[in-house]
Amino acid sequence: MSFFQKHLYLWRILSIVVMIASIFWGYWWLTWILALVFLIVFKLYYEIILWGVMYDAIYGAAVPTYWNIHLTFTILGFIFFFVSLFLRKYILAYE
Repeated sequence: MSFFQKHLYLWRILSIVVMIASIFWGYWWLTWILALVFLIVFKLYYEIILWGVMYDAIYGAAVPTYWNIHLTFTILGFIFFFVSLFLRKYILAYE
């Protein structure tokens, strides 16, 4: 068992701290790049949905470029989460 697997809860807590700091003090694109990296690193990174909700609650405004959709980042969080579930299942089937 590797160090990462042994202390998974510590890594998850560290990722939560990094994401909260990124949401408050980072650019939106940096926040979503970090969220996607954590989505790849952790098996079930359901926190990505929480980050979308938090980001929309703090900065959420309808973006005219995206058809005036409210909760843009929440919707993206759901999409990324479910796509990652599908891709993991697909990739693991061919290993």
